[in-house]
Amino acid sequence: MKQQMRHLWFLPLILLGLLAAIGCGGGSDSPTGPSTTIGTPTAISPSSGSTVATTQPTLTVNNVSVSDGSSPTYTFQVATDSSFGTIVAQAQGIGQGSDGQTSWQVSTPLGTGQHYWRARASASSIDGPFSSATEFSVFTAFLSQVPREGVVVYDPLTAGFTVGDVGGGEFTAEGWKVVASSNYIVYDLPTIESGSLEFDITGLDIRNPNRDARHLFIMWDPSLGSDFTRNRFRVSLQKLDGRSSINDRYLRLRFISQGRQIDDWSSFRGWIPTKVHHVRFEWGREGEVNAARLFVDDDEKMFFQYGKPYIPAIHRIELGAALRAETPENAVYSNVKISKRE
Repeated sequence: MKQQMRHLWFLPLILLGLLAAIGCGGGSDSPTGPSTTIGTPTAISPSSGSTVATTQPTLTVNNVSVSDGSSPTYTFQVATDSSFGTIVAQAQGIGQGSDGQTSWQVSTPLGTGQHYWRARASASSIDGPFSSATEFSVFTAFLSQVPREGVVVYDPLTAGFTVGDVGGGEFTAEGWKVVASSNYIVYDLPTIESGSLEFDITGLDIRNPNRDARHLFIMWDPSLGSDFTRNRFRVSLQKLDGRSSINDRYLRLRFISQGRQIDDWSSFRGWIPTKVHHVRFEWGREGEVNAARLFVDDDEKMFFQYGKPYIPAIHRIELGAALRAETPENAVYSNVKISKRE
């Protein structure tokens, strides 16, 4: 018995060794599982640099993929600065959309002006990365003598009304549609010595409805009388018919300021009826001179300098040219913006 007891003192040492071996071996063989990865959403709308005509826009991103196959939820944020130091609207836990995209309509009305938005997905208690900050501007329809960030008129024309005075035509979801050459929309404003007019237009073809010219817009001063052709402040952008051949001059810009007239021409005739073309006209001071520029689809088509400043008492801007019955039939105007430039 005593001899057996002498050998028992080895048992605790053997047990400790076994436990140590199990501890070391078990650590290397135990499964840890892969970490969950979540994709970055891609902003769809509003797109970068766009303008929305509602204070509660809908934000949309592409759905993301999650490595463990789980369905994510989304967080949306809207801020007034690109670093998101001042968040003005946000939502969490938005369920993923079933059509490959996920959307959230901003629940708090946003103020006029520049904003930024972003989104991220979350799954399995893990937050994915935020999308890049996307800049957009909020402008609801208005006409104001006090500029809002330099803008005095913003008129989407897509909500069934205009802030200007309208004569004829019809409102569609795409904008104001011209149904007769006598249709017009007019904006009467205080003097804009340096400014810009821009709008989107679709439905234009190389040919006009007949061989007569059509005007995309005119500017003049009705305080000087109703005779447009003799007005001392008169600007018109005339679209000639593609079947005419006046030295390939298919766009004519006539600019009259204080009675001094300048005509400029462009051979542009790349109108596509199904395409939304963007037209922008600028006038006013550029350094030490007065200058005018016309852009179509962001491509400069005309540029010239002029002497006397354009300072009408009433600054009337008209879509079309009802006075001459030369508003382009079937054209659809939208997103009109008139601005003052410093």
